[in-house]
Amino acid sequence: MTPSDLFFQLGAEHRRQVHLSLCEDALSTWDDYVRGEPRELRYRDSVVGMRHKVEVELPADALRSARAGVDLAGVRDRYLEPICAMQDDDLVFPDPVEFAYYAIYNCFRKYARGDDIEDWLIVNQALSAHDIDEAAPRLTRTIDDVVRSRSGN
Repeated sequence: MTPSDLFFQLGAEHRRQVHLSLCEDALSTWDDYVRGEPRELRYRDSVVGMRHKVEVELPADALRSARAGVDLAGVRDRYLEPICAMQDDDLVFPDPVEFAYYAIYNCFRKYARGDDIEDWLIVNQALSAHDIDEAAPRLTRTIDDVVRSRSGN
């Protein structure tokens, strides 16, 4: 059975726990990136030419909100500009960092806002924040950890 088969056999709460765990791992990719930047992360939007500073704490706030099931820190509004900038190619990150950013954003949308986000999209984006050769083992390990910890409670 493939890791994706195992994932799709899980119930909704186990899938949620897998999403949150994978996004926690993806957050480390984001954190490593922003810690390694010697300067503030800034970009200029091409629509009106304004300069913007990237809120490096936004993904952590989004993940905290997803865990709580509610927008704890105005995350929805804070994501509007950077998501538009990324879609307009005004704000560009290395692929793993971009996948981490989107995975956490979509996890937030699904669990804090109740948006209809495909379960596999979050998994795929979160796994893409890491080495592709690690995807299947990482997903299998995460599923095993979630099932083991939930059945032990």
